[in-house]
Amino acid sequence: MKIVLTRITLFIACIIFFAAFLVSCTKESTSVSEGPDTKPDPNEYTPVTVTSDWYEVTYISPKTYVIKEPSSSQLNNSYLLLGDDEAFLLDTGSGENTPKNGSKMKHLIDQITDLPVTLLLSHFHFDHNQNIGEFERVAFPDLPFLRDSVSADSIYNFTSEDLFYGSQPDKTKVSRWLPLNTEVDLGGRVVQFVNLPGHTDESTIIIDKTNRMVFLGDYLYNGALFVFDEEDLSIYETSVAFLKANISSEYRLYGAHGTPKIPYNRLQMLEGLLGCIETNACQPSSVTVFGYPAKYYTYDMAGMVVLDMSSE
Repeated sequence: MKIVLTRITLFIACIIFFAAFLVSCTKESTSVSEGPDTKPDPNEYTPVTVTSDWYEVTYISPKTYVIKEPSSSQLNNSYLLLGDDEAFLLDTGSGENTPKNGSKMKHLIDQITDLPVTLLLSHFHFDHNQNIGEFERVAFPDLPFLRDSVSADSIYNFTSEDLFYGSQPDKTKVSRWLPLNTEVDLGGRVVQFVNLPGHTDESTIIIDKTNRMVFLGDYLYNGALFVFDEEDLSIYETSVAFLKANISSEYRLYGAHGTPKIPYNRLQMLEGLLGCIETNACQPSSVTVFGYPAKYYTYDMAGMVVLDMSSE
C-alpha cells in the first residue's frame, strides 16, 4: 500500500525525527552545566532575571545569555552577547510562539539590555530567522556571494534553498557587513566573526576571544548534524581543521539546538566521524528526512545525516 503524506504531516514527522536525534545524541552531555560558568562580579554587571511563558533565559557567563525555546519543535537556542558599547544577538528562533507586547522576541531582548542590538543569523534556515523583522539592525557576514545578492537599497531576498522549509521570511534589509576573521571590539569584549561552511555556505560562528567562548550555530551541537550535499563533507573537514587550529580546549562551545553547552570532545568526535565517512569505515543507515532520502552515519556517539537533495 502506498502511503501519501501531506506537507504538514511530513513536517511533523520530521520534527519528531529531529527531536529524537537530539535526545538520543545528548545523553552523554547531561552532566554539562547550563548555569553560569563564572561567578558574575556585581561591580561590573548585574544579570537580568527574565520570566517568559515560552523562552527560558539563562545567564551563562559575564554579559552572556542563552535564550532557549524548550517548547519549540526545533529546541532552539539563541545567544545574546553584551559589550559595553553594543550587543549582538545570534539567531531569532523558529517563531512558533504567540506575540507578546507586539513582538515574539524583541520584547524579551528589551528587558535585558538597552544597548543597540545587532542581529546576526548563524545561517539562513527557517528555524533561525523567523523573528528577523522585529530587528532594525541586521548584519551579514561580508561574503562576496552575499554582497552580490543584495539589491542597491540593501535588501536581501531569501530563497527557498536559503530557508530549506517554508517561505518566510521573504526578505530583510542588511544594515551592516561584518568583517571576517578580524577582531571586533564590542566594548570591553573582543569577538571574531568566522564563516565556517559545511552545514550551509553562509554559516557563521562567533569566537569570543575575551571570554574564550564559541557560538557555533548548527555547525556543531549536541545532536545529529545535517549536511545537505555529499560534496559538503570535505568542506566540513576543512572547517574542522580551521576551528581546531584557532581554538583550544580552554574554549567553551555552544550550539543552536538541544543542550546549549557542548563538551569540547565533540569536536574530536566530529573530526573522527568525518574521517570515518571519508574512508568508508562507517556504514550508513538509510533514512528519510524532510521528505528526502538520506544517509545516517554514526561514530563514537556522534551522528550525521547526509541528505540527497537531488531527488527534489
